[in-house]
Amino acid sequence: MKWLQRAAIAEGLTLIALVCIAVPLKYWAGLPGLVSIIGPIHGAAFVGFVIMISYGLNAKLIGAWGALRLLIGALIPFGGFVNERWLSRLSESPSA
Repeated sequence: MKWLQRAAIAEGLTLIALVCIAVPLKYWAGLPGLVSIIGPIHGAAFVGFVIMISYGLNAKLIGAWGALRLLIGALIPFGGFVNERWLSRLSESPSA
C-alpha cells in the first residue's frame, strides 16, 4: 500500500507544480518552457499512478469504487494529498 501512497503524492506534487507554477508562468510571464518540462513529468507520474491503481485493484488492496475515487482525486489539484491520506487510513484499518 505504501507504493500506492507514494505514487499518489508524486502525482499530486507534479499536478500542483504544473497547475500552480508552470501554467501561470506561461500565461502571465510569457515563459512557456517550464510547461514543456513539467508537463511530461506529470504525464509520466499520472500514467504510473494509473498503473499502480490497476495493480492495487488486481491485488484486491482497493475495490472498484476506491479505484474510481483515486482516479477522480488525481484529476483535481491537491486531490493527490487527499488520496494519500485516504490510502493511509485504509492501510491502518484492521480489515486491511
